[in-house]
Amino acid sequence: MRGTVIMWRGDKGVVAAAGRQYDFDINHWNGTVAPLPNMPVDLATADGELTGLTPVHEADLVREKLADMTGEGGRYARAILADVGKDVAIGYGVFLFVALFVSLVTTNGFIDVKVTLADLLSGDMARAAPGGGGRGVLLVLLASATIVVPFLWKHRLAPFAFAAPLLVTARAFWPLYEQHQQQQEAMRAMGGFGQAVSQMAEQMGAQTSAFDAVGIGAWLLVATVIFLAFKGITRFLARGQPVTSSSAS
Repeated sequence: MRGTVIMWRGDKGVVAAAGRQYDFDINHWNGTVAPLPNMPVDLATADGELTGLTPVHEADLVREKLADMTGEGGRYARAILADVGKDVAIGYGVFLFVALFVSLVTTNGFIDVKVTLADLLSGDMARAAPGGGGRGVLLVLLASATIVVPFLWKHRLAPFAFAAPLLVTARAFWPLYEQHQQQQEAMRAMGGFGQAVSQMAEQMGAQTSAFDAVGIGAWLLVATVIFLAFKGITRFLARGQPVTSSSAS
């Protein structure tokens, strides 16, 4: 039984445990250091009487605290999984992994460029290290954290939080779309010459548009975020359906 020393004077003291207080003396003490107020101890009892006291080492307290935190986190994780469903949880897991570690572009040049969603969100198109800049990583983590919104906020609109990964992805790809539009306008402005140059570049295998560099990782990401947004909409519609009573006249 776990307790706490509340008083020690001379060779006598008082310990509290389980709503009771026990008097003890040095003969009950099994530690190598003297008792101190607020010191955690393990009590041994027999027939309701105190038979021994052992101080709890700080390392043991740390391990117990970590175990409690891990257990509490596990309970929350299981509750969230039961609330959102395995398919949504897997979708968020895929989004987080792809957004941080999978390159969204393919290159045909001599330099292998790795660009993740976090890189695009950070405005960094070619980082040497995977994972993106701080701003991009933060946005990805915030979008991933929206999985808990329907669990914590019991509101009809809460499932719309599942659209956050789609919004973040759209925000990242918007500059590529603008670049693509600018390239198309430049080609149209050049008339027939521009079309000839574009066709020649395509025949040579060159990337003539920003979207030509989009790889399979990008399509996987887009499919995932669309799926999550769809699940949010369907859950919203399901919550909005009126409950009918068969006994109503």
